[in-house]
Amino acid sequence: MTAKRCTQAPTGAAAKAAATHRASIPVLETARLRLRAPTLHDLPAWTEIFAAPPFKADAEEAWTEFSYYTASWMLHGHGLWAVELHDGKLVGFTHVGLEWEDDEPELGWMFLSDHHGQGYATEAAQAARDFALGLIPTFVSYIDPANDPSSAVAKRLGAERDAAAEAGILATEGEAIEVWRHGGAA
Repeated sequence: MTAKRCTQAPTGAAAKAAATHRASIPVLETARLRLRAPTLHDLPAWTEIFAAPPFKADAEEAWTEFSYYTASWMLHGHGLWAVELHDGKLVGFTHVGLEWEDDEPELGWMFLSDHHGQGYATEAAQAARDFALGLIPTFVSYIDPANDPSSAVAKRLGAERDAAAEAGILATEGEAIEVWRHGGAA
């Protein structure tokens, strides 16, 4: 099956324009990782992550998520980073973004299954958190209560549970979700 046109990298002048726009997204370096602007070459890894539980998204849904997290840079001044090792191997993604239902910006992390349990999520999310705290005073991580590894990342980042925000989500959406606050009070 041929890839959808929207998922194919541009060529010529369009490729140069895309590269110019990507260059405006900050590159963050950590001891082991480089956080950089996402490209269409990262979409297969994103789609793989989103095909697995808890997301179980098809390719079109993954494309939509990838697109709006990437567009967040232009709309909100923060967004999606591709996370790679210093040798260039892609291991996952981190973001500060807003989904339709979010009440406030969210710090999130998604990594390829081969790279779970190696501290990459904490390291990348810490760099993204530190960058975002220079832009916005507070934001959250929304975490499924069954996702103990992500809750552990939030704890390692120094985030604290926000009971009032959790109660608000439960009341309006009927869904139990952990809300971990980064930065000052909302």
